[in-house]
Amino acid sequence: MKEEMTHHYKPFEIERGKIKTFAKVLGLKNSIYYSQEEAQRQSYRDVLAPPTFPTVIEYTNDCDLYQFFDRLQLHPEKVLHGEQSYEYYEEICAGDTISATLTVERIEEKRNMTFYYLKTMYRNQFNELTVVCMITLIKMP
Repeated sequence: MKEEMTHHYKPFEIERGKIKTFAKVLGLKNSIYYSQEEAQRQSYRDVLAPPTFPTVIEYTNDCDLYQFFDRLQLHPEKVLHGEQSYEYYEEICAGDTISATLTVERIEEKRNMTFYYLKTMYRNQFNELTVVCMITLIKMP
């Protein structure tokens, strides 16, 4: 049962193009999301991934979040995104390879709905913890 409560994303190489596209979608103007030279001038290793970028890893990974939905027998049409938060420990930059493990922290039943409390820990190629993401998903009846 414990194995069913964990999902491992495949290692994900952070590409400048994905960062730029994500930053553009968010309407971000800071050049550290677009220019390697500007990012390095501001002491970053490379183009910096914007806040919430781990979402890209969750949904574009070869082992994406929807595969975990299948294991939990969740149908996206019946799931609400209740809450999400990120704690950052290290920056994520272009060229990094990020590995992530999602764990179901707990499951609660409330008012005929099921609440899934998920925690994903992201680590870089140096095995440094970069981000912890907490998500609450709500399965509707």
